[in-house]
Amino acid sequence: MRLSQMQVEQYQREGIVFLPALFEPSEIAALKAEQARIFTLDLAAHLRAASGEFLGTTAMDRVSPLYARLLRDERLLAIAEQLIGPQLYCHQYKIILKQPFGKLDLPWHQDFGPWHHHDGMPAPRAVSLSLYLDEVTEFNGPIVFIPGSHRAGLLPYEVTPVPGTTPIPSLSNATVTRLAQAGGLLAPKGAPGAVTLFDCCLAHASGPNQSPYQRHLIYLSYNPVSNAIRKPTRPSHFAAQDFTPLSAAPRAALLA
Repeated sequence: MRLSQMQVEQYQREGIVFLPALFEPSEIAALKAEQARIFTLDLAAHLRAASGEFLGTTAMDRVSPLYARLLRDERLLAIAEQLIGPQLYCHQYKIILKQPFGKLDLPWHQDFGPWHHHDGMPAPRAVSLSLYLDEVTEFNGPIVFIPGSHRAGLLPYEVTPVPGTTPIPSLSNATVTRLAQAGGLLAPKGAPGAVTLFDCCLAHASGPNQSPYQRHLIYLSYNPVSNAIRKPTRPSHFAAQDFTPLSAAPRAALLA
């Protein structure tokens, strides 16, 4: 899998590309079934709010061969290598849940903010990909992005507590207003199997799920080995400390 030249240019200009129907329904069904099994395990990697709301899990490759294969799937890894070069490892791997009528609310931030602040990632060279396990609509907490905001680099932030996870270096209302006035707002919506890929400095946020329908997303964040984190302060399921480069596996291997 490779992006077209037009898509590469869009990524460079806007910091985001949406790919509908990248994964087949049978693959999504297998990932969701395995997700359900992972959720039954007693793991420190699970994310829960103080209220008891289950928010997701991390480092799924450590407990699931299927999710380990997904990390190396040629459709994802080849795109990442095309955009940021070879010799990549996965810095962060997680499933985030927006449960029906849930409370999870993620503030405006850049992914590079916590990676630099908490983990000591030297430069904003990483790329993130979100794989839709459910249909994403305007009602169930879609991620809202500000196209082009990545070009500003790391912006000033204030570290904000977020239930169930580590504090997030968040952007001020004034900063978000300025960025949105320049780039507008974009919330990619689509069916299970779609993928959004975005630059680690692209400003984004998501509100609570206001609908009776779940919104589960898989996030993979690839980073060059040469840009590996230097001063991790979080458990390795939040920020990987194994920098072994990933090798691509053929598409057919996901359900092998």
